[in-house]
Amino acid sequence: MKTNVKGLERVVRIALGAAILGQAIGGYSVFEYGIVDEVVGVVLLGTGVLASCPIKSVLGLGAKKAPARSPAAKKPAARRKPARKVAAKKPAKRKAAPKRRRAAR
Repeated sequence: MKTNVKGLERVVRIALGAAILGQAIGGYSVFEYGIVDEVVGVVLLGTGVLASCPIKSVLGLGAKKAPARSPAAKKPAARRKPARKVAAKKPAKRKAAPKRRRAAR
């Protein structure tokens, strides 16, 4: 299931669901019939805890990604100064040992 109930809406659903369900169990009815209270409380509590509401999914509501912009609509990136290249230290070359001359006999 995709999450489409986030943030404050989720907290409100959990709080209202628990409150309505608590009143329905305690004998006080918010709606005319007690069974309606229990169903509404369970639905609100369930969608808040699971962070997914099937009705919002069917209607296409909820958390959506921002629409992708076409490449033509994108602004060119700000030009940056080229990074200064740091020359890597090269290992020092070893000097060849001087050739020895043969001593004249």
